[in-house]
Amino acid sequence: MSERDRKGEEPAPGLARLPPGRHGLPREFVTENQRGRLTAGIIAVVAEGGYHDATITQIAAAAGVSRRTFYTYFSSKQECFLDAYDQIAAHLRTAGEEAAAPHPEWADRVAAKLRSALEVFAANPDLARFVLVEAPRAGDEIAARYRRGAALALADLTAERPPPPAVRQPSEAVEYAVMGGMAALIADWVQAGEGERLPSLLPDLLELVLTPYLGREEAVRAAQRATD
Repeated sequence: MSERDRKGEEPAPGLARLPPGRHGLPREFVTENQRGRLTAGIIAVVAEGGYHDATITQIAAAAGVSRRTFYTYFSSKQECFLDAYDQIAAHLRTAGEEAAAPHPEWADRVAAKLRSALEVFAANPDLARFVLVEAPRAGDEIAARYRRGAALALADLTAERPPPPAVRQPSEAVEYAVMGGMAALIADWVQAGEGERLPSLLPDLLELVLTPYLGREEAVRAAQRATD
């Protein structure tokens, strides 16, 4: 057995195995527990060694379940990856909406959503590796999901903006470039071991996002306001 496979047998951090035998837990709890641990397992394994080298044996071992249990929930590694990707995206969206709720001004809402995402990634840089580093290079179907996810993320980030002429409407190409630039910068920091410092990117990312809509001067003022 390779060193990588031996490492894959260790449960992912924070994952506890269910007690063996008749533990008396409701079936719904067991299902959620096992599925949730498989999500954490694939995130840990993929973040450590990449999607293409990850095996179902390693994912199951990291989750503390058997291969047979893996196939109870997922038909393939790709299906497990996409399920985890969608869960992360949903969590980021919900966290962003909650963070933005107290802010009436649109630019301040964008700042709150961005700050929320950066804090989530800083708390667990493996999520950023999984979503922003591995997803684009994990194969055609996953890469297509990543592109759709990026478009939806930008739509969520800039939702409820004032109509023109108060706010400009940039072209689709400009919006795509903005989202790509943000994702690339976050991914670069994570790969450089700077994941915990991601919240310090907020002023630069906020200026990047707001400039096509508000113009650079107003975007700079909003970025300064977000860090005061």
